[in-house]
Amino acid sequence: MKHKWAFLAIAAVLAVGALAAHDTKADVRYTDLAATGDSGVKGSAVLITLPNGDLEVWLRLEGLKPGSGMYANHIHFNDAGDANCKAQNGNKILGLKDAMAGPDGTALAYTRIPAAQVPAYPKGTTYVNLHANSPQAVGPSISCSDVLTIKLGQR
Repeated sequence: MKHKWAFLAIAAVLAVGALAAHDTKADVRYTDLAATGDSGVKGSAVLITLPNGDLEVWLRLEGLKPGSGMYANHIHFNDAGDANCKAQNGNKILGLKDAMAGPDGTALAYTRIPAAQVPAYPKGTTYVNLHANSPQAVGPSISCSDVLTIKLGQR
């Protein structure tokens, strides 16, 4: 729990710094990833669309098998704008950098996608999905959650 709050605090500081550096607002999104099935893998992700259009994603995971390698993770969406984790109906993806399981079963991953590659964050609902790394490199979902938009400056 202590690590989760530290991760969120760091991500919040980075988000505030990004906002302070520009006159326009960044879009901030967040999710708590929950274990799917009996994987025991959970975590959190902070997604920031910067004023210049670049997308930054910070991902923190725990409950992975220690030293078990790389795990693919993506932002999933669909044309209908109703993608959600429970339905696993996001047939389109924004690929994120793989997460590497450390010796303590945790992983941190950071991805920056330039605006030229992602003209806009997908419309409608989206979710972050972490995939098992066996029996194939991108296996079934082991941790997933719908992404929420955080409205900065509103109460």
